[in-house]
Amino acid sequence: MTPADDREKYFRAIEDEFSRRRSAPMLLSPRDWSLIGTWHQAGIPIWIVLQGIDNVFDAFERRAPEPRRINSLSYCRQEIETLFEIYRTVRAAEAGAPGPREPPERIVARHMGRLSRRLRETTSIASEAGHDALVASLATASAELKRLRREARAGDVALHGLEDRLRRIDEAMLAGARASLTDEEARRLHDDTDDRLAGGKGRMTPEGYASTRSAAEGTLLRRLRALPRLTLFD
Repeated sequence: MTPADDREKYFRAIEDEFSRRRSAPMLLSPRDWSLIGTWHQAGIPIWIVLQGIDNVFDAFERRAPEPRRINSLSYCRQEIETLFEIYRTVRAAEAGAPGPREPPERIVARHMGRLSRRLRETTSIASEAGHDALVASLATASAELKRLRREARAGDVALHGLEDRLRRIDEAMLAGARASLTDEEARRLHDDTDDRLAGGKGRMTPEGYASTRSAAEGTLLRRLRALPRLTLFD
């Protein structure tokens, strides 16, 4: 793939994801295209941009009444650039290379605070809905995040392996969300996941399909229960 092809793929992937999350087609403005070019030139990986877009839309949909929409990609700028800052900081720390001037532990502590705030919002929603199994899992996850934040503030957190610790907390939270589903919700989640992957099953290995299906089901479950993704890059 030529650099020009790579650049076009980068731009189109972002445009497609932004339009998909808006649930309405939209031509990006010249300002939005310029912003994408800035991200591409800065070397921000495409998966970070797409994750940032999803984060912003997920948060917006939890708070904003219909039919309001996000009409500019610049609305996602701070989230995407914050994720990239965390990404660079953690990679530099793991490699023993110089990172940004701000201590990585401080950046991680601030990010743990952001995740904790999102969990509080989710806990409020789950409590009002009477999802007791999920509330219990969220309480455990919140306590773990507070512990990680204290460690980061004290400079005692090990950046290497931190993502794995968050992944285990996230998996336990998802297990609580599954336990909170009614039989009807569980059936609908299963069917919706199958529908989403119907066109690709025949082109995957059994192992690849199982992994993809698990990820797709997790995405739908997060949206159903308004769950954040507990990761360094969310």
